[in-house]
Amino acid sequence: MDKEKNIIDKYFKPLAKNKESLHLENDAAFLKDKKMIISTDMMIEDQHFKKDYDPKLVAKKLLRINLSDVAAMGAEPYGFFLNIALPKNMINPWLVNFTKGLKKDMLLFNLKLFGGDLSYSSKIFLNATIIGKTKKKCHKKNIAIKNSDIYVSGKIGDAALGLSIKNKSQFMNFSINERTYLTKKFMLPQPRIELGKNLKGLADFCTDISDGLLRELSIVAYQSNLQANIFLDKIPVSRVAKKLLNSEKIKPKRIWEIFLSGGEDYELLFGIKKKNINSLKKIKNISKIGFFSKGKGLKIYDKNGKEINFKKVGFSHF
Repeated sequence: MDKEKNIIDKYFKPLAKNKESLHLENDAAFLKDKKMIISTDMMIEDQHFKKDYDPKLVAKKLLRINLSDVAAMGAEPYGFFLNIALPKNMINPWLVNFTKGLKKDMLLFNLKLFGGDLSYSSKIFLNATIIGKTKKKCHKKNIAIKNSDIYVSGKIGDAALGLSIKNKSQFMNFSINERTYLTKKFMLPQPRIELGKNLKGLADFCTDISDGLLRELSIVAYQSNLQANIFLDKIPVSRVAKKLLNSEKIKPKRIWEIFLSGGEDYELLFGIKKKNINSLKKIKNISKIGFFSKGKGLKIYDKNGKEINFKKVGFSHF
């Protein structure tokens, strides 16, 4: 038996104990259900994470950024395919912890491993293709409606601060507990799966915030041929983020630019018609931040109604 087969049998076969995977003994899986959504994301060393990051957390984040796409579609997590390339000298020590992280989140989110591919590379390359199930229609992110309200879930900006801390940037005056909280927000996003399902039939559009709130909202406005209007005093931020905003060392505009353009939030961004607002009363941890109107582009206003322009809109790989 060759070494690649040994690696698959040792590390991944124990995670693929489901009939559809065909026990990882074939070149494909067999999935019967047709009402599925499929999405894929990759993580690359030095682009999305550093080699010294905890492999357990890297595994969990890989699953969760894909699960966030499932949540944005209003679907139920089902399973995934996994592709890995890494240096030969990292196979045993790195994969031991990586698969531990996979196993924990597979149990947490009730996921099945269906198969994938394994190869050698000079740097670590990870790719997961996620599958979700839905009984009815799914969300689309390009159908905003004039005069509908703009909502987000959770808090915005913590993950960007966590990334800054991991990169040892200027935001190092936080306490140990605050740094731990922020880096956890960066490394372990919480896919809003239940919220995504609850919004089906209510939301005009729904997407997750991976590359920054401003960039995601600008894309929706462009595709909808509408103007998105948001207000800084309505943006939900954590106590730790407010502490930074109240600091006199950095200008608030610079801090807001980090919060709104830094990405990695993986919260849901969605639009709700006025007539559907009452249906949101039982849904917690969401905030109305603005509305769509006739026009084009994205307008950002401070608490006094003054328009603010930011140089950076969001993250892009190119």
